[in-house]
Amino acid sequence: MMKTNITIIGLVAISLMACKKNEDSKMMKQTYATDSATAGTNNAVDSTSANTTSGDQIPQISYAYKATDGSRAKATFDNNGKSKTVTLEANNMKYVLDFKKATATGELYERNSISAETTPDSLFISQGNQVIHLGKEK
Repeated sequence: MMKTNITIIGLVAISLMACKKNEDSKMMKQTYATDSATAGTNNAVDSTSANTTSGDQIPQISYAYKATDGSRAKATFDNNGKSKTVTLEANNMKYVLDFKKATATGELYERNSISAETTPDSLFISQGNQVIHLGKEK
């Protein structure tokens, strides 16, 4: 009796593992493609790329910045038509900030307690009472 039960359980387990589902997932499938171009060291733009998600192009522009203490950061500006964001990368950390408003000299981005204000040649990052000034690398 015990051997019969073990045999039946084993056959059921093997048949369940051997079944293959041919159903498509209900999740939307997306295809991604990226075109990138990097400018020379004398140009202002570090790199530009246009990502394609299901046929829609998402322009991205990246700039390299340098602080007065010599530390470096990279800012990538994304505009997908629905929202504008900036991704700040420095010291193995990545922060994504949302567009809040246009200012007289640039744009203001903010998320949680971190904000960033852009100007044509600078980036000011604020968190609490601390303000970090970054200048574009040339």
